[in-house]
Parts: sequence; C-alpha cells; structure tokens
Amino acid sequence: MPEIPTRYDHSKEPDTYARWEAEGQFVPSGKGEPYSIVIPPPNVTGDLHLGHALTYGIQDTVARHQRRLGKDVLVLPGMDHAAIAVQALVEKKIQKEKGLSRSQIGREKFLEEVWEWIRHYMPRVESSLKRFGLSADWNRFRFTMDEHSKLAVRTSFVRLYEKGLIYKSEFIINWDPKMQTTISDDEIEYIEEATPFYTFKFGPFEISTARPETKFGDKYIVMHPRDKRYASYIEGDTFECEWINGKITATVIKDEAVDPEFGTGVMTITPWHDKTDFEIATRHNLDKVQVIDQFGKLLPIAGEFAGRKIDEARKDIAQKLKEKGLLVKVDEGYRHRVAVSYRGGGKIEPQILPQWFMKATAVKEAAIKAVKSGEIKFTPKNLEKLYFHWLKNLHDWCISRQLWWGHEIPVWYCVGTDKGQCLPECREPIVSIEPPKSCPHCGSSDLKQDPDVLDTWFSSGLWPFSTLGWPNTEAPDLLRYYPTSFLETAPEIIFFWVARMIMLSEALTGKIPFKQVYFHGFVLDEKGEKMSKSKGNVMDPMVMIDKYGSDALRMSLLGGNSPGTPQRYSEQKIIKYRNFATKVWNASRFVVMETSGAKAALPKVLDHTEEKFFEKLAKLETKNEKNFTALKLSVALEELYEFFWHDFADQFLEYEKTAMRESTDKGRSDQSKSCLLVALKRQLTLLSDFAPFLVDTIEREVLNED
Repeated sequence: MPEIPTRYDHSKEPDTYARWEAEGQFVPSGKGEPYSIVIPPPNVTGDLHLGHALTYGIQDTVARHQRRLGKDVLVLPGMDHAAIAVQALVEKKIQKEKGLSRSQIGREKFLEEVWEWIRHYMPRVESSLKRFGLSADWNRFRFTMDEHSKLAVRTSFVRLYEKGLIYKSEFIINWDPKMQTTISDDEIEYIEEATPFYTFKFGPFEISTARPETKFGDKYIVMHPRDKRYASYIEGDTFECEWINGKITATVIKDEAVDPEFGTGVMTITPWHDKTDFEIATRHNLDKVQVIDQFGKLLPIAGEFAGRKIDEARKDIAQKLKEKGLLVKVDEGYRHRVAVSYRGGGKIEPQILPQWFMKATAVKEAAIKAVKSGEIKFTPKNLEKLYFHWLKNLHDWCISRQLWWGHEIPVWYCVGTDKGQCLPECREPIVSIEPPKSCPHCGSSDLKQDPDVLDTWFSSGLWPFSTLGWPNTEAPDLLRYYPTSFLETAPEIIFFWVARMIMLSEALTGKIPFKQVYFHGFVLDEKGEKMSKSKGNVMDPMVMIDKYGSDALRMSLLGGNSPGTPQRYSEQKIIKYRNFATKVWNASRFVVMETSGAKAALPKVLDHTEEKFFEKLAKLETKNEKNFTALKLSVALEELYEFFWHDFADQFLEYEKTAMRESTDKGRSDQSKSCLLVALKRQLTLLSDFAPFLVDTIEREVLNED
C-alpha cells in the first residue's frame, strides 16, 4: 500500500481545482433533471471579501449536493462591470497617478483606463472564486459588458420602450455633484451631521430649516389641512412678505405630507431640490424653481450669492436674513441625516432633470404574484413582507446615468445638418437595437447617440436569462436551464436586484427568473460590528485560505449561520473547522491503514453496537437530505460535524479498533474492517458537499480511489 501522508496539505487545493476543470467535472452532463445556478456576478471593483466567500460557499455547497443527487447541474460564472463603482475608482486612480480629472483625460482615454482596470482585476476575481472551490463551468463565463450582454441590454431597452414601459421625462432624481450623475437609492448612504437649525419669519408664519440656501425660490407656505393652529388660512390665500432678496408674494397650500409635529408645523417648499416638496408641488400644480446648479453652486436667482457653493454660502445667507430682522432663533445642536454618494462621496443634491425611466409600477403586480403564489420561494420567508412593502410603494425607476462607463443607451437623435433643417417629427428619439444609418423622417445621416449610460442594475436585472442565451429564445441553455433553480444573495439588495430581476424577467420572458432565493446575513466581527477597512477589523478570505485551507473557511462561514441573520465571526471559527478537517483526515488515514484488503460492504450480520451505529448513520443521511431541502445548511453541517467527531471517531472507531485487536476470530476482524470502511465512505459522501477539497484528497491519497 502506498505511504499515506500524515496530514492534509491544503496548499495543493489549487492543483486539485485545476484537475477538476481538466476532467470537465463542472460541465453539465445533459442527463438527469436540470438544476441551474447563475451566480450573482461579483463587481470588478477589487478583491473579494468574506461576504463573497459566504455567498459562493453556500451556492457551491448546494450545487455539489444537487450534483451528488444525480441532477444535471449548471453553475454559470460571471462578473459585473459595476458602472458607477468602477468609474469612481478609476477617476480616483487617474487623479492620484496623473493629476487629471475625467474631463481632462477625455472619454476615449478614460475608457481605456477602465479596461486596464478590468484586465487587472478580472483574473484576480476569477482566481478567488476558484480558490473558494466554486464548481462552475468556466467555458460559459459571462461579463455584463461582453458583446452578448450588450445585445441583450439593447434588445431589452427597445422591447420595453415599444411596450410603453420605458419613457423619457423630467422628474426629481438623486444628483451627485461630485461625479456629475444621477445615482440610485441603493448608492446612497446617510451620515449624521451637526448643523445650525434656523427659524425665520415668513410673513405671518415662522418656518424652520437647516438649508437656508435653498429658500431663494420660496413662494408657497404649506401646512397640514387638519392643523387647528392654521385653520383660519384657506388654500390659495396670498400674502406679501419680506424675504432674502426683497418682497415676494406667497401662496398658502394645504397638504397631508406636512408633519405638524416638526418645527412650527408649516414649511416653505423647494420643489426642485427636495423629493417631498416635488411631490407636493406636482399634486398642486405649483411652479418649480431651480436654485442650485448641477455643480452645487447657487444660480442667479440667489442674487449676490450667485456662483457660490451652497455649503460656503449658508451662514452668510442666514446672516442677511438676520440683518433684515427675519431670524427668530438658531439651534446649534441640531443633528440631521445627510445623503451622500456611497461611491463618489459627494453630497446628494436632488435635481429635476430629463432622464430615462422604466414604468416599474406597471410590472410590479406580476412580481408580487410570483412570490405570493409560492412560485418563487424566499428563505427566510419573513423577508417576503419587506419585499411586498417595497413593491407596494414603488416609484418609476430612473435608469439613465451621466457616466462614461456602462451600457450606452440605444437611442439616437437627428441633428439634420447634412440635408438641411430637421423636420418637427425629427425631435422624436430613434430607439434601435443597432445604430440607425439615417433619420427615418428626413433621411439625414447626421445622428447623435444619447450620451448617457444605463444604471448597472438594468443590465444586472437581465442576468438570469441573458447569460443563458436570450434574446435568442431558442438558445439551448435557455431552453434547458431557465428559469434557474437557485439564487443566493444578500437581503440589502432585495429591492435593487432581486425585485428587478423578477420584474424584468416577467416583462421580457413571461417567466420567473429563479425558483428559490436564499438570503444570507452580514458577516460581523467577533464584537458584532460591521467589518470595514477604516475599523481595521477586516479579514481577507484569501489570507485565511492560505493559512487554513478553503474547506476550513467555507465550513466556518456556513456553520452556525442562519439564513438572513447576521453572524459574529472570528479566526477561531476557522480554526475549529481546520481542526475538524484534521480529525477527518486522521480518522480516514487510520481506517484505511487498519482495513487493508477489506471490502466496503456491510456484513449481513451486525452486532448490537454496529446495528445501533448504522441506524443512527441512516437517520443522519435522511436528516441531511431534509435539511438541504429546507436549506438548513448550517444544521446539516453541524449534525455531520457532531456525528463524525463523537459518534464515529470517538466511539464507533474505538469500538471496532478494540474488536479488531482483541478478537482472535478473523471473521470478526474482517467484519470490523468492513464496517469502518463503509461508515467512513458514507460520511465522506455527506461531507463532500461542504469540504470538497478535503474529501477529494482523502479519496485519492488515502483511499487510493481515482
């Protein structure tokens, strides 16, 4: 018998993975019931973190289990171009390295820098996914900016436009003055900021605000219709009052959006720069006046303050109101939440701008029905309530971004210079999958493409079916593997990705995108705090893999981890499962060395201890399958851990070892050997879902199975 290594060498895991790939182990067989997982594509923004290791560890465990059951499993890998995130990082990079801004370097050169970034990080991300053990068919790898994805995005835009689900309109959006683009709600984070809270006289009223710089266009005073303090005022009443730059005429408006408990219970509104104010103005058909430009500076309406940055001008504006005798009081201890761009760091300044929108409200009913009917199952189920609440309050989705990196909007406009003036109908956008050669109205070939790109979530929303060959509805992978079987993701993107995938899938394919969604929880540090580089509590999964092995990391993230629930995490958890891997290796090595020549088949007659052990093992196998069906992966792992360590290694192995050494009957000794070998192999089969590298190495180097 070949010499068996005395320890498990996890440094050989990359070689094991390379062999798996060379043998085509992850290529779907085309036989059996299809089971598909299209992985959530990691952003090419940098190296992967522990959250990624958890995500792909869960997916791979499920995939390997389904493959073990004989299903035709496809795990399709890919990456996301992450438009705003990558653009922000590349802008910082060229500013640091070359001292140049995006506008200085120009669009063409900037995109060259982006692709250089992609070429650097994409191989690193792929390498990390392989180190995690992700059993994916890399021949089917997809990138959200590859040529097929571009075709799918253009096709979906045009089809949704033709259905009346995409339109262009002026609406209030989140504007990032620093990155000069609209951003989605999920790209905003809120920071608490201390700022003076002013109360001013406004005619017969007192108003309170932290932002006097927005008040130059104020000409409406709004109150709750049932506020008894202001019952004598009738909607539409007008009055003259002294304001920042002289006398104005103001109008009384009554609206239930006003909070009577906040401040004085009345407020002036700035519809151009506040979403609530915009909605009030829209309901009452009021004027909307722009005060702040797209660079965060005051416009000419601000008079002497025009051209100044709003943060710098704020106190001077308050001082002018004080000199006019309009300042009532200042609360210096006021703290409020300020919205900032998560990627670019700029303070959000809402603006009314012409943008492209999708009528998400028109397709939300199908998305609600898909989950409510049970056609799509959420784990944990309680997240359905959050999902339904968001869809109920859904607004139309702003899908355009003023970025250079991303999917270009497939819309062109006629300039009409080569054949004279444009016709009135030439003002209509030309929406086309492929670039049009000429204007369909006047025949001009002088066309200009819309300069904006699409929100990253738009292309990501197509991911479950675009990766499988859509818009070719006869694509073999689409026919066999769609809808996909399983999605694993984080609950914080249930709105921005999960819901949008469901809505876009229903709108474009008439089918659900997946059947099961498993939401994991945050990975926190051992004190229960969120991991961040600034806190210095981040753990690099690749460092941990180098130190302890991929399987130890995978099991440590899955063990004791409930769906949707944050888990405290420390290196001690990895050490626990590294020790478990060592225990499995040593037990396997002992069994093989002691059972040379034995057959892995249960004897027809077992003694009482053996019968009890194998009854318990059979129950473990049954419970294991039930746990996987219920997606109780942590329970399945913990039960296997306890059984192997205590029932098998500590008790049954010792029992059979004593029987072999003390028995003078060769038949009894052979029975013990066979029982040990069968018990080991059946447990390794269960463990292979969680620790594929370890089990593969045991089978090859210990059991000597090719």
